[in-house]
Amino acid sequence: MTLSKINRSGILFLCITALILAVDSAAARMTPFGESDAVLAYAVLFDFALVIPFLYWLLGARRNGKSIVKMIPFTIAGAAAAWLVLPDGLRGRVWSAVWPVELTILAIELAVVGYEIRVVYRLIRAYRHSARKENDFGEALRSAMRSEFGPSKLKSFVLHDICVIHYLLFSWKRRVSEAAADGSLFTYHRKTSQLLYAGILTHVVAFEAVFVHLLVQQWSHFAAWILTAADVWLLALVWADCRASLLRPVRIMDGVLRIRLGLRLQADVPLDAIGGIASAPEYEPEAKELKHFACPILGAPNVRIELNRPLTVEGLLFQPREVTGIYLALDDPQGFVQSIVQARG
Repeated sequence: MTLSKINRSGILFLCITALILAVDSAAARMTPFGESDAVLAYAVLFDFALVIPFLYWLLGARRNGKSIVKMIPFTIAGAAAAWLVLPDGLRGRVWSAVWPVELTILAIELAVVGYEIRVVYRLIRAYRHSARKENDFGEALRSAMRSEFGPSKLKSFVLHDICVIHYLLFSWKRRVSEAAADGSLFTYHRKTSQLLYAGILTHVVAFEAVFVHLLVQQWSHFAAWILTAADVWLLALVWADCRASLLRPVRIMDGVLRIRLGLRLQADVPLDAIGGIASAPEYEPEAKELKHFACPILGAPNVRIELNRPLTVEGLLFQPREVTGIYLALDDPQGFVQSIVQARG
């Protein structure tokens, strides 16, 4: 049977590590000068704290895309292993030799902190620039992160969490935009009964959280608090989504249909990418169609948009997904369809 490349690398790492451990242990225990030779202590420490972690990164972690910086904690573990291998007379040498490694780790940590500060500074600067064009916090932050960091799943998670915090805690002084003079804003929170849904879900989750917490804590207090924290996060997400739904209606601007369904669906659809659009009292899309269409989680869809080319939208947790059509549940579906047709000319 042929071993995979990863398995061969793992076996090679284990063989080399075992050889290093055997040779160093034998040298430390069997040589006559083992009790007083400082060179031996430094050699064992070098193998355990530097060579073995580096081999682990080279033959394993590097293939998984991990940075060599991730191997820094292994140097401390290697130093502790060297202390166990060396005779009593040489163990003091380990700690006197480890401090340069600790200084190196400190320098690397300071460099990482400095890099993070630089990233935050760049993000704040880009956000201030975007905020001059965008009144909405989420849109300004999205534009800033896109210009500075480009598309990535991690960026989407971070953006989603920041938006949850903002709309949950810092958006209550803003007024709701119900309509625009040119008919370019279209609400959707009435059709989906957003406030009623959030209120009912809050009562259900709050009751369930108390019951489950009291039940689970009989076996594990830690697990009980973990489940309670998950319920609190769910309620925070529900109310942040509710607030975002009130503040960010669907709008037509600059030849683009900007779809913002709370924190559940985000899409910028060029009007020339719309191949067909229609409204109905209620659509019932089949499961097969939903594999290629984005659909609102709340409410029965009453608008169907078919695209003439695949576009990327952001669903739950702002994770990207490619679709060929979009379903919407709007308060005024017929007026929305008419506005799209007029905007397309």
